[in-house]
Amino acid sequence: MATLDTGLGWVAGDVERILLVFDVGVSNYTIDQMTVCCNELGEMSPTLVSDVRGLLDDYEAAEVVQSGLGVDDDAGKVLVKADVLEWEVDKGGRYEAVLKEKWRIADKLVKIFSFCPIVYPMSGSLSTTLIRS
Repeated sequence: MATLDTGLGWVAGDVERILLVFDVGVSNYTIDQMTVCCNELGEMSPTLVSDVRGLLDDYEAAEVVQSGLGVDDDAGKVLVKADVLEWEVDKGGRYEAVLKEKWRIADKLVKIFSFCPIVYPMSGSLSTTLIRS
């Protein structure tokens, strides 16, 4: 199993954080493959390591905001008819803004890790290819 090179600027747990942004299940295989990719990225560009870590922090901050939205039953709803008190869910607003921010961050991470063989850039998720012997 590959070991994350913390001398390149990575911190323990960064690999798992990246996998979670890409919405990939965490397993020994995916951790090992992403660790290799993180080490390669660190050797290619130490600046990108700090960029990735900043994007991960931003993504987690957006998740905290998202989890706070919609806590109440009437959160995200606007009064549309005062005479009969009908409520409809607001289609825009903060919730969509948070989702767009998370997608923007995930898209940047996909572009940064596009060299990684388990990153599938068309969908923004990780995938593996089976190689026949």
